[in-house]
Amino acid sequence: MSRRRRGSGAVLAVAFAWAAVASACEAAAPPQPEPVARAYASAWASGDYAAMFSALTDGSRDRYGDDATVKRVPRIAEEMTLRSLEVRTGDAVHPAGADGKSDPRHATVPLTTVFHTARVGDFSARTDLSLVLVGEKESAAWRIDWSPEALLPQLSSGRLVRMTRVPTSRGRILARDGSELATFVDASVVGVVPGQIKNEAAMLASLSPIVGLRPDEIKAKYTQSWVRPESFVPVKTIFDLSADARSKLSVIEGAQLQAQRVRSYPTGLAAQTVGYVGEANEADAAKRADRGFLAGDTIGKTGLEATLDDVLGGSVGWRLGVVESDERLVRAFAEKAPVPGQDAVLALDPAMQRAAETALGDQKGAVVVEDPWSGEVQAIASRPSFDLGAFIRQDAGVAQINADPRKPLFNRATFGRYPTGSSFKPITAAAALHQGLYHAGERVACPAVWTGYGPQWSQLNHETSDLGPIDLRTALARSCNSFFYELGKRLNDANPDLLPGEAMSFGLGKGTDIDYVFEDAGVVPSRTWKAQQFANDPAGAVWNPGDATNLAIGQGYLLATPLQMANYTAALANDGIVWRPRLVIELRDRAGATTKSFPMTEAGHAQSAPTDLSLIRDGMRAVVTDPFGTVYFPFLGFAVPTAGKSGTAETTPGAPDAWFIGFAPFDRPALAIATILEEKPGITGSQDTARISRTVLGTRFGTP
Repeated sequence: MSRRRRGSGAVLAVAFAWAAVASACEAAAPPQPEPVARAYASAWASGDYAAMFSALTDGSRDRYGDDATVKRVPRIAEEMTLRSLEVRTGDAVHPAGADGKSDPRHATVPLTTVFHTARVGDFSARTDLSLVLVGEKESAAWRIDWSPEALLPQLSSGRLVRMTRVPTSRGRILARDGSELATFVDASVVGVVPGQIKNEAAMLASLSPIVGLRPDEIKAKYTQSWVRPESFVPVKTIFDLSADARSKLSVIEGAQLQAQRVRSYPTGLAAQTVGYVGEANEADAAKRADRGFLAGDTIGKTGLEATLDDVLGGSVGWRLGVVESDERLVRAFAEKAPVPGQDAVLALDPAMQRAAETALGDQKGAVVVEDPWSGEVQAIASRPSFDLGAFIRQDAGVAQINADPRKPLFNRATFGRYPTGSSFKPITAAAALHQGLYHAGERVACPAVWTGYGPQWSQLNHETSDLGPIDLRTALARSCNSFFYELGKRLNDANPDLLPGEAMSFGLGKGTDIDYVFEDAGVVPSRTWKAQQFANDPAGAVWNPGDATNLAIGQGYLLATPLQMANYTAALANDGIVWRPRLVIELRDRAGATTKSFPMTEAGHAQSAPTDLSLIRDGMRAVVTDPFGTVYFPFLGFAVPTAGKSGTAETTPGAPDAWFIGFAPFDRPALAIATILEEKPGITGSQDTARISRTVLGTRFGTP
């Protein structure tokens, strides 16, 4: 409601008095009721309730008292979320008396009030103001014979003005084939109605074992600031409530059981990416106030449930009306309809996603699969995973998940920062070809120990014998470190920024800018990066030959996420297009109509020419088909021609990370894949990642 003007009470009181005096001084004309009605209307519009009710009859004041008049009207205004109002008065009408003639001592003045509210907008209502002429002759004055119905129609004694929330419904998260990744199912919600509690201690003691929460945890839910006495406050969602529990609940005063639709995750797939919902706290509700959300409402807490919350959650509606004391609606005045949440459709292929998660098992790792011609992310698996339903049930599983040292909540696919090892070598080759520092067919020595920068910078090949001069195809197939140390030296000697620049052009060292998914940017080390990173250590800030040759084989300070690696692999497969990956491909209303599509978007282009990338792809094919290729055996007998690159990356903890990146089919790439296993002991890690990748690719191509 508009702010009360200072001194308006005194001014309006004078107005009421002047209206009475002016009427009394006109001996020939009886007093008129309209001036008093207009003064009342002005006081109401200005929020000066004391002045507004100074014109009431003594009987009205005795009948309703201050609490029901001066104190109640501002509470009604607050309930209505009233910003301001306008009141117009009409001409007085004198009702007929017992003799059939108009009664000069009674009058009715019509009021038309326009209410401007925050939650339901503007609406108007017509009421009548009853007035009585009190006193005789010179002392005669009109007074208002007031009742609550002068404020709103049908607001009789015992009835309430209520702004009622009209709930919305949350949208679903769907896979590309229509499978529901997040939806709703029927469940039993145990709650508390604070106003019905008779013995709080007894209620808490009885309810606690049924819902599996401590009494103080239950009490904290219904003592929040937003809770009204008549509110149903959800305490625990139970999907399989026993008959015994139902029987016990029925006799607990203050406890209540409601059937509700609650969030469900039928497939359990992509748990870290899909995320889960939970109750909004006060801060959460404040951020969503424009959508009508309050503390205790269901909102997205993690993953897509959180980043898409504005889309999935919709907006709460409101209905303003007069209700009986038991909340039954008498009359509605205005309503803002709820806006249902929209469905979000993902590019995920459920079969491929399930295959990736199953193949990873409980090993710490990730798989990302991308369409190299559209950037669609068709699988994004992170393991170990967790049961999304635990956060809906709020059972003991939540504590177990949070305490698990394997960090199942951590999305390794988008936040895992890993050294890439030899899976980076195609970028080194691309940079050398692009800069003319290596030419197709050229053979470069592959000794067991490389000393190109002198003995002080000597580095080992992973094979212990000298392979002699080899070409790029063989170097990629056998993953010869010495070959790539030499290419790294050539690039560094020409310009230390060439190789970091090439890596950045493939999308490493920066976020992929994927919609609605949080991700890590990774690291591509360079002279500038190192100077900034080690600004307080002058010696450490210097870019040295070891930095260049380590980067050439994907070691040193280089870090990348599986999502970045899949995106870079897609660029190798498609002649250099670096996509902005797409996981969410469209939004739909509840009728199934598309409301927004997310088109293919190029984020950039690798610096390499298509002819150079063709040479690199040929070498990646040899990784899989050459008997000396590093992952020849995992793909032996695989019917779909595949190209790839393995990687064994040294890590600070000691056990190496194992990579496989690749694409298939070789001649017409349809999928690009990046697979990692964390801290894989022994030398077989890349064989395992290749087998996982083969399983996932086989799901699409129907190959066992």
